[in-house]
Amino acid sequence: MISNMKKNILIIVLSLFALSSCKKVLETEPQANISDEAVIVDQKSALAALIGTYDALQGYVSGSIVSLELAGDNVVNFNSQNNVVANKTADGGGGGFSGIYTTINRANFVISKVPALSETAITKADKNQILGEAYFIRALSYFDLAKTYGGVPLVLEPATAPTSHQGTKRSTKAQTYEQVLSDLNKAEELLTTTLNRNRANKFTVYALKARLYLYTEKWELAEENASKTIQSTNFSLVKPYANFFTGRNTTESIFEIAFSTSDKSSFYTNWNSPAQGGRHDYIPAREFVGLILDPKLGGARKSLLFQTPQGIYDLTQYSKQDGTSSIFILRIAEQYLIRAEARAKKSNPDLQGAVADLNTIKSRADVPTLTFSNTLTKENILLSIEDERRFELGFEGHRFADIVRTGRAAEVFGKINPNLKNPNFWIFAIPRTEIIQDPDLEQNPGY
Repeated sequence: MISNMKKNILIIVLSLFALSSCKKVLETEPQANISDEAVIVDQKSALAALIGTYDALQGYVSGSIVSLELAGDNVVNFNSQNNVVANKTADGGGGGFSGIYTTINRANFVISKVPALSETAITKADKNQILGEAYFIRALSYFDLAKTYGGVPLVLEPATAPTSHQGTKRSTKAQTYEQVLSDLNKAEELLTTTLNRNRANKFTVYALKARLYLYTEKWELAEENASKTIQSTNFSLVKPYANFFTGRNTTESIFEIAFSTSDKSSFYTNWNSPAQGGRHDYIPAREFVGLILDPKLGGARKSLLFQTPQGIYDLTQYSKQDGTSSIFILRIAEQYLIRAEARAKKSNPDLQGAVADLNTIKSRADVPTLTFSNTLTKENILLSIEDERRFELGFEGHRFADIVRTGRAAEVFGKINPNLKNPNFWIFAIPRTEIIQDPDLEQNPGY
């Protein structure tokens, strides 16, 4: 963790200028050696540092999605298709640990330096916006760490030397989530509701808060925050289903990592066959393919799949060969499913409201809806929500964490891999390389 932070101290601006959007905004040549104190001196350099933070986020999300999907039962390695739920190891390095801390360090840099800028260097509105976005990105990063690894070291200052944060002890998972909430509260205070689907704003804060409260079982707050985006006219489910990923920045998106032909993603190469310019690293698991192709279960979500001439089903969601497929961090569909689960689980359950939200998702996917009645139990509804999350969010990194957080990993994944009956393996190992670099970093039990 620490060694990777040092790479960003003096070059934090350099990677930014590879982004065409940053070039258009800044029109500044990158500098090879900029001291830590000189990097952020005005609005232009503060924005450059912020874009660099987004660049780091853009870098880790695809690897995190792959690791989480391979940990569950939706995706398999192409060359090991019968190994549906594989074992995780400390040597695997999965989950994006290093890349997430790179993102955190860049966010820390912005959070540390921007407040000191004078009013002549940056307007208050610009300062608030840049800081709010940095707090949001740090919150998202720590959330991803917590759901993947459990409690982690909380590093809230930028690294100024290779050993700056060595010896920082791991916080508990609860403490890590508390830090996420603290950062989201600060982001909410600073950001506006001005909509940009590729950058943080109040709506991205509401949506991530809803997800956080779902994970921490604060059902009323999860419902409240999900409702803030659902009730906004800025967001709506698109139809046909495929429009959200074949298009760009549709009303489906709350926060979308977008790419362009000048800022390409290579994610498609992991999913596409060689005939389509890829390496065929990963494919949807056979059983999951069957479920998606079932008109009563997957419905319109069959558009996620493409059958090759060899009869293999590939994923189309990230398959644009020009590298412009977006990665979806927050979608309005998830907010309906969050609210449905929260309504069913809160102290005074609203089962009818839960079914209404669930049916909104089912209707968009053209699958049969549930009929609410007294014979429809809370347990039936929750299992239906679990299934719908699997189909609706199938390749976006949710499945493994969903089954773990609801306490069903032993039952669901243990049937496929007996090792998953052991709670130690419901979180990922800290990559061994990070343990070697910082011996004070404690490994998760079982690894």
